[in-house]
Amino acid sequence: MKSLRFTSYAAKVKSPSIGEHRAVLYPEVVLCVEVYHSSRKWVKTQEFLVLGHQTLIELRDKIHCSTDQVMLKAGQHDPSGYFLIEDVFFNDLRDPSAIDYSEPIFDWLRNSKDEALKKWESITTGELQQKQKAIVGAVTDLQLPQFKAVDMHMTRFCDLTFRLGAGYLYCHQGDCKHAIVIRDMRLIHSEDVHNRAGYPIVLFQLKSRVQKCDVCKIYRATKVTVDDKWAQKNPCYFCKDCYFLLHYGKDESLLYNDFSVYDYQHD
Repeated sequence: MKSLRFTSYAAKVKSPSIGEHRAVLYPEVVLCVEVYHSSRKWVKTQEFLVLGHQTLIELRDKIHCSTDQVMLKAGQHDPSGYFLIEDVFFNDLRDPSAIDYSEPIFDWLRNSKDEALKKWESITTGELQQKQKAIVGAVTDLQLPQFKAVDMHMTRFCDLTFRLGAGYLYCHQGDCKHAIVIRDMRLIHSEDVHNRAGYPIVLFQLKSRVQKCDVCKIYRATKVTVDDKWAQKNPCYFCKDCYFLLHYGKDESLLYNDFSVYDYQHD
């Protein structure tokens, strides 16, 4: 209840310092959307207020994930992505190089119906009912949802069919997945920000977690290695100095290269 009161208490939401002003369309709905960490399950990373007449693209462009920065630095950034809300894939295909991530999923659903049904049953019934089924047998004839795909930039929040508090999916950079939750919905009121250009408004942003070097335990990590035979962990985090001392000789030549190394972005 405390968190729900927070979203309705407009005095705590500062108006963004944006020069542009776009009038809000009335009547308007304000939604509170939460985004969760890709690997630290159910750790909330961001929380937004969005307007019902805004498109899903406007929310996607505000979502921050360190994977985007890592892939950009590596020269492998992928502009593709989708939201899966109920039984609809909302694909971001604005960029000419974007890939329809939902296409191989639909191919799998068509070509592996039995496996898909088994996975869907596991998702919808849970572990307890799975055990009951093993004893008494199947009770109902389970059917897969009629999934479909649409363009993200053509879809507004007011066009969605969703359930408050349900967990949905945001996928980007190939296989980086985040749970998203539409937690609250209400009509806009006089104390809200009435500049459409200011939305989505960030209500919460998780502070970056500092990952120290696994070797010296003092300085911040700037590199992370995978399958590194001389590292004490896998993956292993290094500050700049420790990484150089372990992997380079006196003539500054690389001692071995049968491992993967990436710039580390604190998340």
